[in-house]
Amino acid sequence: MPFNMKNQFYAWVSFQRRPVSMQSDFGYDLKFLKNTSKSKLLKPIDYLLKGSRTVYNLIKDRPNELWIQLPPTPLLSIALLYKKINKKAVLIVDCHNGTFWGKWKKYLKTDQLNKCDLIIAHNSVIRDIALELGVDGNKMMVLETKPAEKKITREVPAKTSDRPQVLMPCSFNIDEPVEVVFDAAKQIPNVDILISGPSERGISRFDYSKKPDNIKLLGYLSSEEYETTFRQSDIVLGLTTEYHIQLSVANEATGFEVPMVISDTKLLRELFYKGAIYVETLNATSIASGIVEALDKKLVMREEVAQLKKERMIKWNTMASAVMDRIEQFQGLWDID
Repeated sequence: MPFNMKNQFYAWVSFQRRPVSMQSDFGYDLKFLKNTSKSKLLKPIDYLLKGSRTVYNLIKDRPNELWIQLPPTPLLSIALLYKKINKKAVLIVDCHNGTFWGKWKKYLKTDQLNKCDLIIAHNSVIRDIALELGVDGNKMMVLETKPAEKKITREVPAKTSDRPQVLMPCSFNIDEPVEVVFDAAKQIPNVDILISGPSERGISRFDYSKKPDNIKLLGYLSSEEYETTFRQSDIVLGLTTEYHIQLSVANEATGFEVPMVISDTKLLRELFYKGAIYVETLNATSIASGIVEALDKKLVMREEVAQLKKERMIKWNTMASAVMDRIEQFQGLWDID
């Protein structure tokens, strides 16, 4: 589907895999608004700048179909104001887990959210949490995250080392047990564990002096570097202490067809039921054993992940079609008016 300036998606982040993976299906013009500062003290100014750019673009382009990604919740206020100006605009809110959990939950006003036309949750667990908070069930739909699309069409070069390679994409949030992974790595010194992401965010949360030599902090990678490293890895590791988080890395592993070792939660078992080894998130021995098992079974697990990708794509297309139908219904109502 060609991208359309009258159909726009706003996300106040540098990059997010989910809207990128859906762009070709829904045809929106995707607008990432990057942070202007890493300082928490300057965050209000950062939001003001992003808000100003968003308002300017909305006034200039006047989209009739507007998608926004939450959090942060200030974007919702701007979108609702725009909807008052352009009453025929269909407003779709793609709610990440943080909308209803953690620090952003206290800023969420469900009466505001219920003024949107369509509210999308990423899984049934988050949908149920949202409903308990008072979100309008008639406006809520579940659209799981689509398996990642390979952007590098050429053959990815083989990794330079003969040692087994595990990639752990990480946001360095409090729910990601980085120090437990350090302890697990000490039990498997013949395996290299690469941790990508903004490691500077974890300085105040984790003791990096405990990091063994077989763990390497890669920092933030470009999208091409990230995909290359991901697809070069023997397996990927995704861990969270929260039961409602579905792990972006697992969707990426499904799309890139790489075996995964992930936290043993009910949600993750339901979503990623093939090509995965499930481990106890806070148990270093369980993680180390899971990595060893996945490395032993990696060829079989790659076939399983490929099958999982096909099955999840069928399910996702069904969900996406339902969302498209609902959007078209709104557009039809405005056309009648």
